[in-house]
Amino acid sequence: MAKSENPFGRLLREPLLHFMIFGGLIFGYIVATTPKIPQAADQIVITSAEVERMAVAWTQRWQRPPSENELNGMVDEAVREQVLYREALALGLDRDDVVIRRHLRQKYEFVTQDLAYDTDPDEPTLRAYFAAQPDRYMRAARVSFSHILFSPDRRGTTVTADAVQALADLQLATGPEAADLLGDATSLPAQFSLMSDLEVDAMFGPDFATALLDLAPKQWAGPIVSGYGLHLVWLTDKVSGGQLSFEEVRQRVKDDWVYDQRNAANEAVFAKLLARYEVVVEPQPTALPEGGSGS
Repeated sequence: MAKSENPFGRLLREPLLHFMIFGGLIFGYIVATTPKIPQAADQIVITSAEVERMAVAWTQRWQRPPSENELNGMVDEAVREQVLYREALALGLDRDDVVIRRHLRQKYEFVTQDLAYDTDPDEPTLRAYFAAQPDRYMRAARVSFSHILFSPDRRGTTVTADAVQALADLQLATGPEAADLLGDATSLPAQFSLMSDLEVDAMFGPDFATALLDLAPKQWAGPIVSGYGLHLVWLTDKVSGGQLSFEEVRQRVKDDWVYDQRNAANEAVFAKLLARYEVVVEPQPTALPEGGSGS
């Protein structure tokens, strides 16, 4: 009979507990190392640590230490920033400002996002994650082909008949060389080498990509329709796609697992923060203002 697991031991392995402990340590470090801001509203203190950071930043940028006047200028600029910042707050200029609100959100997410990186997944965890979503780890099919374009903008109603006739003329061809001689001029390359099915889809459209993968190699075929017109295609080579092995993508699987865990932990934190608030969304007016429909 298997020995039951100690609940305390299971708790110690809980990722959320690691996250909370790590977050507490970081918060404590920030509190302990952040210089105390004077309570007096009319007092501005530029600490020696801030002055040192200014000098270091200057040295890194200009490859020399700042002169006394240059350092004094940086201090004066820091004082100016504090004065104008406090006066802006006093006037309420930070309220209902979308740019400021988004900037503060980004800073908060930047501070907290890495707290979820709490553990290193073991092999069974990664293999289970990999097996649960096989479509995420597929090898793309790749094709090498040449094509001849027949443009409906240039040929009008004869474009299909012209393409069919050209295909008949090419039935005895032993190579794709005719791609440089027939068809209409285009900015597209005449040949493509080891292009993935996703790349073909993006350039020519999904119907073209599907038809291309079904072609027999080493012969002219078509016409195949794309957004550019009608194409005759010589399929030179095709490398089939398929399932990648776990060993081929182990690092990618780990990165994906960590990313998902980080997102889940951050969402858990946000849910706890959200619980502190009552959210009220006022109903929209039944009639939009003139021009508000966006049409």
